[in-house]
Amino acid sequence: MILLFLLVIAAVIGKVVSSYNELQKRAQTIREKASNVQVAISKKLALVNQLIDVVKNYQEGEQLVQLKVSEDASASHMASSYQQSGAVLAVVQGLADRFPNLKASEQYHRLVDSIQQCELNIQDNREKYNLAVKDYNTLRVRIPTIFIAKSLGFPEAPYLQFDVSGVNESTSLQEFKTDDGERLQQLFSGAGNRIVDMAAQAGKAGRGLVDKVVDASKNDGSGTP
Repeated sequence: MILLFLLVIAAVIGKVVSSYNELQKRAQTIREKASNVQVAISKKLALVNQLIDVVKNYQEGEQLVQLKVSEDASASHMASSYQQSGAVLAVVQGLADRFPNLKASEQYHRLVDSIQQCELNIQDNREKYNLAVKDYNTLRVRIPTIFIAKSLGFPEAPYLQFDVSGVNESTSLQEFKTDDGERLQQLFSGAGNRIVDMAAQAGKAGRGLVDKVVDASKNDGSGTP
């Protein structure tokens, strides 16, 4: 009975470890894809800043604020930066339509072409990120993983929802953080203590049963003529 109980516990622990490792693997893939999106967005911000400098050179009276390039790779910050770059780019392009000498500039066209190419790269990386999120979230809601994912520190991963217009739903995005191993250690520590306690109780019960059998045997022996 004790052996069967220990085998069941070992199977459960094995499944927990397997699920944890797979979730952690896919979570790391999401972080990698998020980093690629952030790099692409940062490149676009840098190019837009260069375009702003070109506009200032041609139209010194125009006051345009330089976009801040950040290493923050949270989903909400990436969507915000992307939306900001789209808004500033729209203003710059509006100025170019008003000033023919700016729109005819070779430097202006070169930067606009680079930004458009960068935009394609952003969308490509965003799609790859969302595919990684889909794989992770699909695994997370499978049985039996769904019953342990949250307790192991693996929340639902957010999708990046923005397009070439810069529109996004930033209110639906949250920072993606997963367990660093602490919860798993706590879980195994608690499980280990419970196994030891249950094994001890089972041992006491077994010894008690043996004692009863011995006492019963002695009583039977004393009552025999």
